[in-house]
Amino acid sequence: MNNTDYFRAKRYPLNDQKSEDFIYTEDLLGLIDNEELRELIINKYNLDKNYQIEIEKVEFLYNLIRLYSRRFKLIRLEAKESDVSSELKFDSESQKPVYIFTIKNGVENEGESEIVYDSLEAEAIYDSINLFYNDKSLSQYVKSLGKKPNKKRLLNDLNNSWSAYYSNNKDSAKTKLFRILSHGDDYYLKSINSSSYKEYGIAESFVMALLELNKFKTSNPETEFFISSVSISESKLDLIISQKKAIKLGDIGFLRSSISIRNEDQGNTSFGVYNALEFFPSSSSTKKIYLFPNQDENKIKNSVVSKHTVSSEKFFETFSSVSELFNLGEVMKNDFHFYNGSKDYDELRSKIEHKLVTNNSPFKNVTKLKDLFSREKTGHIENLETLLRICAESDSIEMEYDLKFRLRYLISNVLLYNSNKY
Repeated sequence: MNNTDYFRAKRYPLNDQKSEDFIYTEDLLGLIDNEELRELIINKYNLDKNYQIEIEKVEFLYNLIRLYSRRFKLIRLEAKESDVSSELKFDSESQKPVYIFTIKNGVENEGESEIVYDSLEAEAIYDSINLFYNDKSLSQYVKSLGKKPNKKRLLNDLNNSWSAYYSNNKDSAKTKLFRILSHGDDYYLKSINSSSYKEYGIAESFVMALLELNKFKTSNPETEFFISSVSISESKLDLIISQKKAIKLGDIGFLRSSISIRNEDQGNTSFGVYNALEFFPSSSSTKKIYLFPNQDENKIKNSVVSKHTVSSEKFFETFSSVSELFNLGEVMKNDFHFYNGSKDYDELRSKIEHKLVTNNSPFKNVTKLKDLFSREKTGHIENLETLLRICAESDSIEMEYDLKFRLRYLISNVLLYNSNKY
């Protein structure tokens, strides 16, 4: 894979992967770069001795996390806004816009020492353009310049005007943290944050999830887990882990209690643990639907989420919610709209279809998905079994994972709450 492949979330199928079903705690600790955090983890989970954690396909997942989290070196540069400028270029082949930031007098703090970078150029990725220009209310304008090559000089004019402003208003230039990824001679501006931003990335989330699952399994030895779904990029992780025990839902299918471990580490984003439900319709032994309850009914908490600025104690607390978010399937099943005897299942189909075909729909280019839920292609949905079958089929359609995530929430909200928000 080239560098840009690591920036796009990819879903990895697990069924055909060769893998040992255990991993050693020593290997997990090797994924944690921060020495202070590593020591806290060792003390919290009594990891003075090396031992195995057992879960199906876990070696494959560990190697995947290591591949993505070790591709780049992270540089945390603190610099004043007045020392940062941008340039707009266009790729010679694709003609896509490329924004290059130049950061001067950046300071990297490594322990008690400092490294000063006289000048460093980095390509903007993720949301870094917005993060830099948002405070100036200019992000939309700057992105609009990338639509036409003949407008690229306007960005130079904009930067020159701000340089003149900072020259006359030196105290107005804020110091910010520029998080930069490096690989060989290539540099990428990942995000712009405050110095309080802590490096809780995909590796840290993976390690904490496995340690908490192992702790839960130790207290509940009859419980068995398996990795149901994984999507990953350099800065994003979505890991769904399900219990093997199934809950029968009438004669329409089976539920498995699950959790979703998520981490978005590319701006002012968050990480957390979410309750999830894996539903298998009776009509299929291979297709499944992931349901994400998002309404706190009957005082049931469905997620625990934290920002990347929280303390180590809060970081640990977030993942300690793993045990309480499992086992909610039996408690919640009677609240599901589709299980409470909805009489018009075609209306539920149409609510999903409506979100797929609107002019501003993010799914407008996914033809297979629109066809699957269209009245013309599918016909009138007479029963719940047919509705659940096409919902399950939709999860196997290839699309960008961010879209897949929105689709899962759309279907979840329709089936659980009779609402087509996503």
